[in-house]
Amino acid sequence: MIHKFIALACGCLLFMACGNNEAHLQDEAALKDKLPATLVNNPRSLSPTDSNQLNELGRLQFNDTIHQFGILHEGEIVEYEFAFTNIGKRDILISEAKASCGCTVADYPTHPFKPNATDVIKVTFDSKGKVGMNEKSVLVTTNGNPSVYQLTIQAQVLEK
Repeated sequence: MIHKFIALACGCLLFMACGNNEAHLQDEAALKDKLPATLVNNPRSLSPTDSNQLNELGRLQFNDTIHQFGILHEGEIVEYEFAFTNIGKRDILISEAKASCGCTVADYPTHPFKPNATDVIKVTFDSKGKVGMNEKSVLVTTNGNPSVYQLTIQAQVLEK
């Protein structure tokens, strides 16, 4: 009986789990057709002997990668902008910024960034139904080195 309850609870959690933000899919599809092939470079496919090429790629440096909203009241919607600079030697393109939960949305620029260019990724958190301690992440995928960056938001949500 307890196994059935656990299985039912797990099923409910999976059913109610947060979705992912797919708002940029159309923009990305249109953008991919217009980029030169030399810009879209996957550093994961480079072998260890290609270390010079890895060092030549774009590289993002974030001012901070963790933001604490502190105490929120359930239902509040808050946002934070993670500022970054391309400190690499080549243009860099953010191909995706995927949130770990549907309650968190990342709005990111879809154009290539020249070396030394700056911009922000805006992360919005909706605390509705999220009472307790919350830690959500956004994985930012690029054509640079490293190719994936993690941004984290934290909040303690109090019941209304």
